[in-house]
This record gives sequence, C-alpha cells and structure tokens, in this order.
Amino acid sequence: MLADRTKLVPASEIRKMYNMARGRSNILDLTVGQPDFDTPDFIKVAAKKAIDDGYTKYTHNAGLIEVREALAKKAKRENGIDANPEKEIICTAGGMGSLLLANLVLVNPGDEVIYPDPGFVSHYAHIMLSGGVPVPVQLKRENGFAVRAEDIEKLITRKTKLLVINYPNNPTGGVISNSELKKIAELAIARNIFVLADEAYEKFRYGGEKPLNIGSLPGMKERTITLFSFSKSYAMTGWRIGFAIGPEEIVAAMVRIQEHILSMPTAISQKAAEAAVTGPQDCIKIMLDTFRKRRDVITKGLQSIEGIKVDPPGGAFYIFPDVSAYKMKSFDLAVKILDDTGVVLVHGSGFGRYGEGYLRLCYAVSTEVIQDALGRLDSYLPKLLKKSR
Repeated sequence: MLADRTKLVPASEIRKMYNMARGRSNILDLTVGQPDFDTPDFIKVAAKKAIDDGYTKYTHNAGLIEVREALAKKAKRENGIDANPEKEIICTAGGMGSLLLANLVLVNPGDEVIYPDPGFVSHYAHIMLSGGVPVPVQLKRENGFAVRAEDIEKLITRKTKLLVINYPNNPTGGVISNSELKKIAELAIARNIFVLADEAYEKFRYGGEKPLNIGSLPGMKERTITLFSFSKSYAMTGWRIGFAIGPEEIVAAMVRIQEHILSMPTAISQKAAEAAVTGPQDCIKIMLDTFRKRRDVITKGLQSIEGIKVDPPGGAFYIFPDVSAYKMKSFDLAVKILDDTGVVLVHGSGFGRYGEGYLRLCYAVSTEVIQDALGRLDSYLPKLLKKSR
C-alpha cells in the first residue's frame, strides 16, 4: 500500500529512545536537542505585533522581502556571504525545510552524496528521499570528529554530486578548523562538487579561531547552499523557521518546490526571525556561557567514570563519549542504562554505523539534571564494566 520511499527512511533513533522513556517515573532526559531556554521576549513581542499588524496572509514563496533583506545583512555581517535577498535567499520551515529542499533540487536518482557519519539523522533520510546514494565519511574521535579533506577525496567517484558538512556537529559536538575547511573547498572546486553546509549550531562554539563559512571562500558561492536555523540559536524550535542561501538557479528551484509543499513558512515566524537577527544578541551570549559551563561539568563527570573516554566538545550542546570498553552494542547499553538508572540518552549507532561504540548525551538541560545523571551513571557503569570483563 505504501510508496517504496517510505521504506527507505528509518524512524529517528532519538525519538525511539525518547518514546521508550515516556510514562516512566524518575526519568532524566538527555535525548532531544532542544535548548531549555524560552524564546527571548523581544522576539515574542515582534511576533505578537506581526499578528496585530495583519501578517496573517500568504507571503512570497521565498518569504517576505524585508525579512530576506534582514537575513542578507546578517549573512554578510556574521558569515561573510554576499547574497542578493531577492534571488539568493529563501525562508524555510526550519533548517530541516532547507535541508530537504536542497536535496530535492540537487540530487538525481543514483547521484552519490557524501555526508558525515556519525551525523544528524535527517541528512541520510533526505538523501534517500531524493533518490540519492548515501556515502558516509567517517568522523573520528582522534581528529576531534572533524571531517578531513583526504577522507572525503577517497570517497569521490564520477557519480558524486554533493557533499554535506555540519559544524559544529550533531551528535559529536566536533568543530572543523579553517585550514581544513579551505582544503575541502579546494577539493570541491577541483572535483566539481556541490556543498551543503548545515549551520544549525553556528552560534555555539566554545573557543578557538573565528570560523569561516565555506560559502564565503573564493570559488565556493556558486556551488554552496548554506542552511541556517533559528531553532537552536534563539530557542525557537517550535516556530519552525530557517533560511538558506545559495546560487540563484538553485534557490529559484527551491522556491518552486516549496510552493507545492507548504507555500512558505508562516508570516508570523518570518517576522519573528527578522526581529531575531536585527535585535539585541545578548540572549545568545547567555546561552553560550551557560552551555559552556554545562559542557565543562558533564565532560569532567564523564571523564571520571571508569571505562569512558571523552574529550570536551568544541561546539553545539552534545557530548559523544566512547563506551566501547563496555563491550556491548551501543543500543543495548543505552536501553540498559535507561532501565536500570532512568537516564535517557541516545546510542551512537542511531547516528550512523560509525557511531557504534559511542553514546550521545544532550546537555541543553539544567546543571542539576546533568549532575543527577552523572551521579547515577557513576554509581552504575563501573559495576557494569566489571561484569563485562
């Protein structure tokens, strides 16, 4: 009865663990990547004003022009990307909307798409929905989970159409150096490959050099689609608003397809996004400082537990410890931890085959929850480790 494509797209393993914990008592949830902050008041005020001002109708399929103009200024100011707001920017239903549209307009059946593994679950899903062939490039702990140009090059064939990069990375928290990004750009130009840059966590970096955006590098504007989301940066997960920047021809095709899927993201969310990029940015600093402190707490706590190997993540709000010493499949270990301690986390294999042997913990929760979870894990895992020997 169902179309074949529905069989190709797996359900999210994040939601699988989340749903397994539903209805249980004394649960500590470290699964879903959602900031535990409320949307800043000035953004909510702008949305309420938008309703009062009559922004309750259809807009242009690419979004309101004044919103796209504000997004173009943001991209120039923060990302070094020059974009024509009329032809090279599209507002979408979250970063997820941009991701799907980009795949649909670029990937033909049989085209190969290189994507990070472990990586965000929808990267694989959208490649499959587009009829593409997913080609995972392994992110390695010894490299800080940063993709290397040399590893990408080994996977390129005459069928390679697109490369997906995502930094800071979900699920590992890894970041990439500017020097490596430049090597990847040179490779993409030399091998005539498009790049899909997923910048959902762009605001959450904990130090190091000021990051470059690959779309801002020489020769890359015409082959890069950059995806931005307001969900994480401004705690707007439920608003479903994001945007993409890319070459005119690609954005035009994304607009045509969006017209037949959802017309455009809601006008109210568009005006909220405009307020987000033009208003005060203190909210981001507050979140970043808070997440940095939580990162330090969870890293130190995990490092003190026997059998766990982990380094401080460079960005996002996830930590990805190596638990291979426990000699269990990561899913089995995650379920056992849930059943025996009430701590809900996600198995690394849920983010691709190279995630096996790891667990993902989201620390976008209170420090009290993190400390409680660490206490339970510290009391439980060393005993489990002894049984495995």
